[in-house]
Amino acid sequence: MEAPIGGGGKDLDVKGVTLQTFKNRIDEILNSLAESPAGHQTIGEQTVTADAYGNGFGAAGDLHAGYEKIRARLEGLSKMFGETIEALGIAVQMADKGYGGVDTGVKERFKEIHKHSREFYEPQTPPQTQQTPTQTPTSKPSETTDSGGFA
Repeated sequence: MEAPIGGGGKDLDVKGVTLQTFKNRIDEILNSLAESPAGHQTIGEQTVTADAYGNGFGAAGDLHAGYEKIRARLEGLSKMFGETIEALGIAVQMADKGYGGVDTGVKERFKEIHKHSREFYEPQTPPQTQQTPTQTPTSKPSETTDSGGFA
């Protein structure tokens, strides 16, 4: 059994017109997202100053810090969503033309999106804290009965 030119097996063989139509729809969605208030650039421009929460009470600063944290996260999510849709469009091209049939620049963009995705969703590790003098990497656990942190 010979694989179709697109590189997929018999079960993956679909009409090029169908894939191109799907790719065009993905491009439309990307453009709509970029032009909407949910676009990552638009979210990045929407800011609220610390003074908007009031002055003279400590919670105003906390509210502003919370707002900035959420705004930055929404901006990142919106960008990641757009890149995910873009990657889906590239995957459609690869399914249609095969990996070798796609331009090098498109392949590099696909790899870049993959890298951004891994960085975005990878759990953040807390910074290392300094060990106290009694905790050394080479010290062995105590031979005494340990309550496991429960007294």
